[in-house]
Formats: sequence, C-alpha cells, structure tokens
Amino acid sequence: MKTLQNLARKGRTIIVTIHQPRSEIWGLFDNVILLTKGKPAYAGSADGCLSYFQNIGHEMPPFTNPAEHVIDIVSVDNRSEEAEAAAQLRVDGITDAWRQHCSQLQPEKDSKEHAVAIEHSTKVSRRRNISLLQQIRVLTARTWIVTLRDPMGMFGSLVEAITMAVIIGWIFLQLDGSLSGIRSRQGALYIASAMQGYLILLYETYRLTIDIHVFDEEARQGVVGIPAFLISRRLARLLIEDIPVPLIFSIIFYFMAGFRRDGEVFLTFFSVILLEQYIAVCFAMVCVAVSRNFAGVSMRTLRNVHLAHFE
Repeated sequence: MKTLQNLARKGRTIIVTIHQPRSEIWGLFDNVILLTKGKPAYAGSADGCLSYFQNIGHEMPPFTNPAEHVIDIVSVDNRSEEAEAAAQLRVDGITDAWRQHCSQLQPEKDSKEHAVAIEHSTKVSRRRNISLLQQIRVLTARTWIVTLRDPMGMFGSLVEAITMAVIIGWIFLQLDGSLSGIRSRQGALYIASAMQGYLILLYETYRLTIDIHVFDEEARQGVVGIPAFLISRRLARLLIEDIPVPLIFSIIFYFMAGFRRDGEVFLTFFSVILLEQYIAVCFAMVCVAVSRNFAGVSMRTLRNVHLAHFE
C-alpha cells in the first residue's frame, strides 16, 4: 500500500479494491468516500472523517479499527426486521446529516469553483500564447521519439521501397533505345511514380489515424496548432524516412531500368519521386482531416486515387 501511495504521489492513477483495510492502511488514505445503498454518507479527507461522525453522534470506541468503525455505522443489518429497521434509521440520519452539511458548504464551494474556473481559463489563455517555434520544437522531439520506438515501421518502409524498386526494375530491366523501349520507359516512369506514392499514401494514412486523436485533444486544449503539427511530422522524419525511402527506391529502380547514367538526370528523377512522397503524405492528411476512421479514410483515398488515374 505504501508503494501504491508513492506511485500516486508521483502522478500515477491507482485503482485498488480493499475488502478489509487494516488500521495501518487507513492511515495511508488521503480521502474517503462512504456510500450506503447508493447514497453519500461522507466524502472528504480521511483525517476529518472520524471527527465528523463523532460530531453527529457516532464516536469510535477505543481500540477499534477506524475502517471497520465507519463501515459498520453506514451498513444496514438485515439479519432480522428489527435490526434492519434500527440500522435503516441510523443510516437515514447519517445521509440526512451529510446532505445538510453539504448544503451549508455550497456557497463556499461555489466561490472556490468560480476561482478554479478563472484560474483554468487563465492557464488556457497562457497555453494559447505558446509560440509556433516552441510548438514545433516539442512536437518534433516527441514525433522523433515515437518514430524511433517503432523500428518495425521504419524497417517496413525501407523494405517496401527496396522490394517495390526490385520488382518494377526487374519488369523493366535494362530497356533499350528502340521504339518499344521508349514506350516501355514511359510505362516504367508511370508505374514507378504511381506505385511508390500510393503505398506511402496508405502507410501515412494509417499512422495519421492513430496520431490524429492526440492532436485533436491537444488542439482542443489550445496547446498546439495545425501548422506546428504538420511541420513537426516532416521535420522528425526527414532524415530517417522522407529522404532515405525515395532515395533508395530511385537508386535501385533507375539503374535497373537502364536509364541514362547522368547525375543531373538522376537527380531530376529523384526530385520527382521525392515530390511525390510529400504529395502522398499531404494527401493523406487531407483525407484524415475529412474522416478520423481508417476504413473511411482508406475508401476516400482509393476513390480519389482512381479518379486521378482515370483523369
């Protein structure tokens, strides 16, 4: 119990059921809520519980466990009709006394709640004054950590790029300069740009449907804004995904297909693939902005991609 108490003091939420608490455990309680047949009998600090019941005529006998004492006085004995009637009369008096006690404290409580509301609104206004650079810095660091904690996701992106490049490169292996080769080059460029961008689009859509819920809550509290969220995602994944994935795909596919061995031409091809990478992630954000559900987002993504190919 002391360990659980220390965890609670550090900010953890602890839920525990104790059927027969010892007197030492009672001393560890901060607050106590007593219910009798669904009605409140006491709600407040554990230190003030015994003195409260003493003031309303239920003093604790000497050498008694405080937990057992408060449980006994708010319980109804149903072993006989006489015992149940007497216990019910006692319980009714306790609940009425607590109701009167709360009504007397209500004006003071209202003033405290008003002060808390003012303090909360002040904190919210302070949150809304957080600069864009600070938001980007914090979100980028968090996204970086989340990305590193998902090694399978990064590994999957690299494997996808390598696999797709090898498959498409094998299909269009070492194209020549004939008329059929020129037409095949056009098909290779179309397939390379379409397939790679489409797979990145689906993967980013899946990740966004998970991360967007955290952003929704933080945006509701006025902590972060949309620009910071979008910029931080790309900054955090710039060197571990946004550039390596299209670069690896471009190197493998470009030279397997037999395109011109010219650095300037290769950089042009890589720039197009990189641009499609960012177009895909931006398009995924648009779809997630419309729907937070992955199934609904996927259907809209497929529909829009098919319409774009048809046009």
